[in-house]
Amino acid sequence: MIGAPSFPDLSAVIADESLYVRRIVRDMLQRTGIRRIQEAIDGAEALGCMVEARPDLVILDWDLAILSGEEVIRLIRNARTSPAPTVPLVLMMARPQKNSVERAVRLGVNEVIAKPFSPKTLWSRLDEVINRPRPYETVKSMLRPAPRRATGATAF
Repeated sequence: MIGAPSFPDLSAVIADESLYVRRIVRDMLQRTGIRRIQEAIDGAEALGCMVEARPDLVILDWDLAILSGEEVIRLIRNARTSPAPTVPLVLMMARPQKNSVERAVRLGVNEVIAKPFSPKTLWSRLDEVINRPRPYETVKSMLRPAPRRATGATAF
């Protein structure tokens, strides 16, 4: 992929405690044409943004206050508690250990990226979740993306 992909009609929520990280991710998204962006400082605020804006994309950190990234993912992927249970979720992790990445994937994140990351890394994950979405399946009353087919692409 050369340069930024274009997603001008999408809206997004960025959830991270760090203003610095939120601004960097906002800039990366704006370079793809995404202009409707809400920022959340914690998990509770992220869920509020989900209800209010019904975004096309959520980028959240695993380590959030009030409600952790794990709790936010559980609430988003539960069709009974979520306004958008199939919204694409891109999870950012400062310390992506195998067990936490596997747990996040089981909970239903679409993509996992390790902090810090380049614009190209984020854009490739956006390209995956927007242009090549996977169908969702119900597992223990929660929705999650079906496993990616063996095409050389990885889930994270």
